[in-house]
Amino acid sequence: MKATERKFNFVSHEDPDTGARVTRLTPPDVTCHRNYFYQKCFTNDGTKLMFGGEFGPQPSPNWNLHLLDLPSQTALQLTDGARENTFGAFMSPDDRFVYFVRGDRHLIRLELATLKEEVAYVVPDGWVGYGTWVSNSACTKMVGIEIAAADWFPLNTWQKFNDMFHKKPLCRLFSVDLQTGQRSVILEQRGWLGHPQYRPFDDHTVAYCHEGPHDLIDARMWFINEDGTNRRCGKEHTDGESCTHEFWVPDGSAMIYVSYNANAPERWIYSLDPVTLENKLLTAMPPCSHLMSNFDGTLIVGDGCGKASAGDNEMLVGDPYLHLFDLKAGITRPIARHDSGWDVYKDSRQVTHPHPSFTPDEKQVLFSCDKERANGVEPALYLADL
Repeated sequence: MKATERKFNFVSHEDPDTGARVTRLTPPDVTCHRNYFYQKCFTNDGTKLMFGGEFGPQPSPNWNLHLLDLPSQTALQLTDGARENTFGAFMSPDDRFVYFVRGDRHLIRLELATLKEEVAYVVPDGWVGYGTWVSNSACTKMVGIEIAAADWFPLNTWQKFNDMFHKKPLCRLFSVDLQTGQRSVILEQRGWLGHPQYRPFDDHTVAYCHEGPHDLIDARMWFINEDGTNRRCGKEHTDGESCTHEFWVPDGSAMIYVSYNANAPERWIYSLDPVTLENKLLTAMPPCSHLMSNFDGTLIVGDGCGKASAGDNEMLVGDPYLHLFDLKAGITRPIARHDSGWDVYKDSRQVTHPHPSFTPDEKQVLFSCDKERANGVEPALYLADL
């Protein structure tokens, strides 16, 4: 239940290919995962880590939030509600609060010092709160996506992900004032929208994507002013091109994304300027799915994968490594194996995805995956030393 403390036992091993130390943080008998890769999950000093885990009390599959004190290896259960979006949860910049959506309707603000919860926003009747919502840098407001309830169904398989694209649901991109709960609709249209993100340190610029199977999207990345004006396409895809998993460099300097062509073996890392719309090639890369950078974008980590299957976004096993891209030094190297099976597990398309990102001191990479399932170990969180 909420406020329960559990003592963990971290287990470290040496990566067989790179020699890096890799440490499993979570217990072998409980399914655990990290939040989405561009959402804050560490306290600023790096000593505490927020994560999702199936410790109950709800029956499986069900996720609740926990806070792991790394020095003491002790986890504190933060929530015990049903249908909590632990993948979209994040910590406030001042480490005081955790925000998450419960039951597709209620945005909850949880105070870490007391575990007191309050409702910061309620999705209106007839709508469903979808995906990962992101705050501005000051954490005074947030952008999100709502889908008309008449068009909504749970996206717990890749086929349903595909079906949602073809349904062309009525969606709206909105912002909400986190103090007053006041909502402003930025954009409403028929067609699947996702990945809303305030530009760091620029509250006037919001990014979002046209969601769906990569090979069926002809222009994924879009920008719009917070007041709904100046909607602009970040990049029209070339013939056969797919662009995926865009994110803001945390200092706000640019957006970074993956580009690949279904008929070519290479994948590429590009940056995108939200004002000039200049797309700049940064480096070639092995086939990675998710990328995340350090604060100024000089280091990037990616999770190796196989080709995405045509007609949906199902990930296929291929490259088993976490990769480091040092853009200053011009060096790319494998960090360690993640060996994710990329499987849908316990009604989740995300729980086995590595979703790597750097620790605050940039000395380790956090990821979650199912690399030890052959040995009876549930999906877990890991730290790989750089």
